[in-house]
Amino acid sequence: MSRIYEIDFPKLVRLLMPPRLRKMRHVAWLLALCNPVNYLYQQFRRNRDANLYRLKITPQVVYLERLLNDRYDISQRRIKISDGMIYEPVFLYQEIEQKPVYLWQEAENKPLYLYTEEEVGSNPVSFYVFTPRNLYFDENEMGALINNYKLAGKTYKIQRA
Repeated sequence: MSRIYEIDFPKLVRLLMPPRLRKMRHVAWLLALCNPVNYLYQQFRRNRDANLYRLKITPQVVYLERLLNDRYDISQRRIKISDGMIYEPVFLYQEIEQKPVYLWQEAENKPLYLYTEEEVGSNPVSFYVFTPRNLYFDENEMGALINNYKLAGKTYKIQRA
C-alpha cells in the first residue's frame, strides 16, 4: 500500500508547532481541533481500502471465489465455482411414437444420464456457484454481487452442494 495517504496527526501537530509553544496544554488543544479532520481522514482511508479491494476483483474464477468467500464464508472458504457443462439431450418417447430409448441394467454398464433443462436446453448456464448446504445467505444479494462482477452474457446458477 502506498504511504502517500498515511498521516500521523499527533506527530504532525507536534512537528508543525514552534518548539517554544510545545506544551502539553497547547498540544492537547490542537489535537482536539484536529479530531474532526482525523475522523474524516479515517473515513477516507476505509473508503479507499474498500475501493482498492473492489478494483482487485475481476470476472476470473479465482477472484469471484475470493469475493464470495470473503463475503459469505470467510473462515472455511467452501464456496466454489465450476464451469457449466453442456450435454447431449436424451429424449424419452411414448410407445405411440415408436422411437425407443433403451434403459440398460446396471450389470450391462451402459449408463444413461438424465439432465435438467438448464444443462441441455436452450438456456444453458455458463458456470455454477456451489455453496455448502449449511451456509446461510441471501440468494438475491449473492446474485446481485455476482452480476456486478461477472462478464456480460454469462449465466450462472447457485447450487447448494
